[in-house]
Amino acid sequence: MSHFETISTILEINAAWKDSLYLTFDIDWAHDEVLKDTIDLVESADVAATWFATHDSLMLERLRANEKFELGIHPNFNFLLDGDARNGSSAQEVIAHCKSIVPEATVVRSHSMTQSSGLLNLFKEVGVTHDVNHFVPYFIGVSLKPWRLWNGMIRVP
Repeated sequence: MSHFETISTILEINAAWKDSLYLTFDIDWAHDEVLKDTIDLVESADVAATWFATHDSLMLERLRANEKFELGIHPNFNFLLDGDARNGSSAQEVIAHCKSIVPEATVVRSHSMTQSSGLLNLFKEVGVTHDVNHFVPYFIGVSLKPWRLWNGMIRVP
Protein backbone atom coordinates (compact mmCIF):
# COMPACT_ATOMS: atom_id res chain seq x y z
CA MET A 1 0.00 0.00 0.00
CA SER A 2 1.31 3.46 -0.90
CA HIS A 3 1.81 6.16 1.69
CA PHE A 4 3.34 9.63 1.66
CA GLU A 5 6.89 10.26 2.87
CA THR A 6 9.41 13.10 2.84
CA ILE A 7 12.38 13.11 0.47
CA SER A 8 14.98 12.70 3.22
CA THR A 9 13.58 9.27 4.11
CA ILE A 10 14.74 7.83 0.78
CA LEU A 11 17.67 5.44 0.90
CA GLU A 12 18.66 3.85 -2.40
CA ILE A 13 19.72 0.69 -0.61
CA ASN A 14 16.30 0.36 0.97
CA ALA A 15 13.55 -0.31 -1.57
CA ALA A 16 10.86 0.94 0.85
CA TRP A 17 10.61 4.07 -1.33
CA LYS A 18 8.92 1.95 -4.02
CA ASP A 19 5.69 1.86 -2.02
CA SER A 20 5.74 5.54 -1.11
CA LEU A 21 4.57 8.77 -2.70
CA TYR A 22 6.55 12.00 -2.43
CA LEU A 23 4.74 15.32 -2.51
CA THR A 24 7.03 18.32 -3.00
CA PHE A 25 6.44 22.06 -3.24
CA ASP A 26 8.72 24.87 -4.40
CA ILE A 27 7.70 27.90 -2.34
CA ASP A 28 9.15 30.37 -4.91
CA TRP A 29 8.53 33.61 -3.04
CA ALA A 30 4.79 32.89 -2.76
CA HIS A 31 2.75 35.27 -0.64
CA ASP A 32 1.96 33.99 2.86
CA GLU A 33 -1.77 33.81 2.07
CA VAL A 34 -1.05 31.47 -0.86
CA LEU A 35 1.25 29.37 1.31
CA LYS A 36 -1.36 29.25 4.08
CA ASP A 37 -4.00 28.01 1.66
CA THR A 38 -1.67 25.33 0.26
CA ILE A 39 -0.56 24.21 3.72
CA ASP A 40 -4.21 24.00 4.78
CA LEU A 41 -4.94 21.71 1.81
CA VAL A 42 -1.99 19.42 2.50
CA GLU A 43 -2.71 19.28 6.22
CA SER A 44 -6.37 18.46 5.57
CA ALA A 45 -5.17 15.46 3.53
CA ASP A 46 -2.94 14.48 6.48
CA VAL A 47 0.02 13.54 4.27
CA ALA A 48 3.77 14.08 4.41
CA ALA A 49 5.41 16.65 2.12
CA THR A 50 8.75 18.28 1.40
CA TRP A 51 8.74 22.07 0.99
CA PHE A 52 11.64 23.80 -0.81
CA ALA A 53 12.05 27.31 0.62
CA THR A 54 13.30 30.37 -1.22
CA HIS A 55 12.69 33.04 1.38
CA ASP A 56 11.96 33.66 5.03
CA SER A 57 8.28 33.62 5.88
CA LEU A 58 6.10 33.28 8.96
CA MET A 59 4.72 30.16 7.27
CA LEU A 60 8.07 28.38 7.69
CA GLU A 61 7.37 28.08 11.42
CA ARG A 62 4.02 26.51 10.69
CA LEU A 63 5.69 24.05 8.30
CA ARG A 64 8.33 23.23 10.93
CA ALA A 65 5.61 22.57 13.50
CA ASN A 66 4.11 19.76 11.41
CA GLU A 67 6.06 16.54 11.99
CA LYS A 68 4.93 15.22 8.60
CA PHE A 69 6.66 18.08 6.77
CA GLU A 70 10.30 18.80 6.05
CA LEU A 71 11.93 21.94 4.71
CA GLY A 72 14.55 21.94 2.02
CA ILE A 73 16.42 24.72 0.25
CA HIS A 74 15.60 26.04 -3.21
CA PRO A 75 18.61 28.12 -4.28
CA ASN A 76 18.42 30.32 -7.36
CA PHE A 77 21.75 30.40 -9.22
CA ASN A 78 20.22 31.96 -12.35
CA PHE A 79 21.09 35.54 -11.38
CA LEU A 80 24.65 34.55 -10.54
CA LEU A 81 25.02 32.79 -13.90
CA ASP A 82 23.90 36.03 -15.57
CA GLY A 83 26.51 38.06 -13.65
CA ASP A 84 23.97 39.46 -11.15
CA ALA A 85 25.04 39.04 -7.51
CA ARG A 86 21.65 39.84 -5.92
CA ASN A 87 21.46 36.35 -4.32
CA GLY A 88 25.20 36.16 -3.66
CA SER A 89 28.45 36.75 -5.51
CA SER A 90 29.36 33.05 -5.49
CA ALA A 91 27.62 29.70 -5.37
CA GLN A 92 28.76 29.36 -1.75
CA GLU A 93 27.03 32.65 -0.86
CA VAL A 94 23.80 31.64 -2.61
CA ILE A 95 23.75 28.35 -0.69
CA ALA A 96 24.73 30.04 2.61
CA HIS A 97 21.82 32.47 2.21
CA CYS A 98 19.36 29.58 1.73
CA LYS A 99 20.82 27.67 4.68
CA SER A 100 20.50 30.79 6.87
CA ILE A 101 16.74 30.61 6.22
CA VAL A 102 16.47 26.81 6.65
CA PRO A 103 19.55 25.71 8.62
CA GLU A 104 18.06 22.25 9.21
CA ALA A 105 17.63 21.53 5.49
CA THR A 106 19.04 18.24 4.21
CA VAL A 107 17.31 18.31 0.81
CA VAL A 108 17.82 20.62 -2.17
CA ARG A 109 16.17 21.42 -5.48
CA SER A 110 17.70 24.33 -7.39
CA HIS A 111 15.76 26.72 -9.56
CA SER A 112 15.90 25.56 -13.17
CA MET A 113 17.35 22.35 -11.70
CA THR A 114 20.77 23.95 -11.97
CA GLN A 115 23.36 21.34 -11.09
CA SER A 116 27.02 20.47 -11.40
CA SER A 117 29.54 18.33 -9.58
CA GLY A 118 30.86 21.49 -7.92
CA LEU A 119 27.43 22.43 -6.62
CA LEU A 120 26.82 18.89 -5.38
CA ASN A 121 30.03 19.06 -3.36
CA LEU A 122 29.04 22.47 -1.94
CA PHE A 123 25.63 21.08 -0.95
CA LYS A 124 27.33 18.15 0.78
CA GLU A 125 29.61 20.53 2.70
CA VAL A 126 26.58 22.25 4.27
CA GLY A 127 24.85 19.03 5.32
CA VAL A 128 22.58 18.36 2.36
CA THR A 129 22.04 14.63 1.88
CA HIS A 130 19.45 14.50 -0.93
CA ASP A 131 19.47 16.23 -4.32
CA VAL A 132 16.18 16.50 -6.25
CA ASN A 133 17.43 18.18 -9.43
CA HIS A 134 16.20 15.77 -12.08
CA PHE A 135 12.89 15.91 -13.84
CA VAL A 136 12.03 12.81 -15.82
CA PRO A 137 8.50 12.81 -17.25
CA TYR A 138 6.45 9.79 -16.25
CA PHE A 139 5.17 9.23 -19.80
CA ILE A 140 8.60 8.23 -21.16
CA GLY A 141 8.28 4.90 -19.39
CA VAL A 142 11.72 4.78 -17.77
CA SER A 143 12.00 2.85 -14.53
CA LEU A 144 13.64 5.24 -12.07
CA LYS A 145 15.16 4.80 -8.67
CA PRO A 146 17.32 6.88 -6.31
CA TRP A 147 21.07 6.35 -6.34
CA ARG A 148 24.07 7.34 -4.25
CA LEU A 149 26.55 9.83 -5.71
CA TRP A 150 30.33 9.74 -5.36
CA ASN A 151 30.15 12.16 -2.44
CA GLY A 152 27.58 10.10 -0.52
CA MET A 153 24.54 12.22 -1.38
CA ILE A 154 21.41 10.52 -2.65
CA ARG A 155 20.08 11.69 -5.97
CA VAL A 156 16.29 11.46 -6.29
CA PRO A 157 14.87 11.70 -9.82
